[in-house]
Amino acid sequence: MTVLQIVGNQSGAGKTSLAAALVIKANTANKKAVYYKPLSEPDGADPDVEFIENLLTSINAPNISDSSSVNILSSPQETIAKLNTSSDIVIIERTSTEVPLDVDSKVILIHQYSQQSSITESITLTGPNLAGIVVNATPIHRRDEVVRNLSGTSIPIAVIPESRCMLTVTVEQLANHLGGQWVLDPVNNNAPVERFMIGGNILDEGPTYFDRYPNQAVITRVERPDIQMASMCEKTCCLILTGPGEPTEYIKAEAFKREVPLIQVRTNTMDTAEALVGLIDQANARTSIKAHHFADLLETHMGAKSLNQILG
Repeated sequence: MTVLQIVGNQSGAGKTSLAAALVIKANTANKKAVYYKPLSEPDGADPDVEFIENLLTSINAPNISDSSSVNILSSPQETIAKLNTSSDIVIIERTSTEVPLDVDSKVILIHQYSQQSSITESITLTGPNLAGIVVNATPIHRRDEVVRNLSGTSIPIAVIPESRCMLTVTVEQLANHLGGQWVLDPVNNNAPVERFMIGGNILDEGPTYFDRYPNQAVITRVERPDIQMASMCEKTCCLILTGPGEPTEYIKAEAFKREVPLIQVRTNTMDTAEALVGLIDQANARTSIKAHHFADLLETHMGAKSLNQILG
């Protein structure tokens, strides 16, 4: 049996994303993985625990991480020993930046990249059972430098670059942030929004302009059905219709057929774009799309062989 402890150098380093990725990869390898977060909030109040339990259900993995199976009076060591008897891998997420628990385990350090934070210091604090290092959200222009600095390390490492996908919000979060109204019954409201396009007086043809980037939200005036039609391509996840008035019935019918959500706000296009400031603060990693994306990033940058070595 394998026990993996995940520790981070700071809050928000990506511990839950890493735990979710390991759960996914363990399930792919036909290993029964359980998740445990010592000292987390009881009775489903911890969003990380709830997210991992839902993820286990979504990938049809055995969910024996259910908080109801954990006796809150037991010590973490006793709980881990119990979970270890019913699984192939126990994945432990430490809260905050605490040092690893005193249990027989492998330790994986996830270090949020920062020029002000020394990864060498993080490695020292992790202790002797360090089995893997993940440097998360590394700027593209710094990645090669970090790889070189860790090149003498004998354990698996993954230097993961910054990813636009991990910073996305959902269509529903976008609508709530803008105070928008659904023109039709919401569909695909959990789709990620990676970037915004303004549908104004563009010189390029519609397909040329709007078919460049995936997962885009298009902001355009409600009285411009020509732009709305041009922008309803496969890469558009929603339309934000600005200003007074109502979209045409034809636009509603096309949006319904293509399953493109329509969000209407009463502000003008410029004010709507400015209202997006602060939206990124609502982004979090607790979505299935982001969990699978991070799992792919982990395997790509660590290598399948090294990842399997960690999983045992």
